[in-house]
Amino acid sequence: MTAVGLGALLGVRHSVEPDHLAAVSTLVQSERSPARGALLGALWGLGHTAALLAVGVVLALVGGELPARLAEVFEFGVALMLIGLGLRAIQR
Repeated sequence: MTAVGLGALLGVRHSVEPDHLAAVSTLVQSERSPARGALLGALWGLGHTAALLAVGVVLALVGGELPARLAEVFEFGVALMLIGLGLRAIQR
C-alpha cells in the first residue's frame, strides 16, 4: 500500500508540471463549456496515464528499464507535441 500511495502522490505531482499544464490549458482554452473542458482534460489525462501504464507494465514484465536513447526519443516527441499545441494556440 505504501508503494501505491507513493506512486499516486508522485503521479499527482507529475500532473501539475509545467508541460502538462501548458498542454491541457492549450487544449481546453477554446471550450465554452466548463464541463466540456473538464471532460477534455480528463480524457487527455486518461490517455496519458494509459500510455505510461502500458510502458510501465511491459518494463515490469520483462524486468527491464527504459533505455536512455528511447527516453530521449519520447522526450523529443513531447517537445514536438508542445510545439504543435503552441502553434495551434497561436493560430486560434
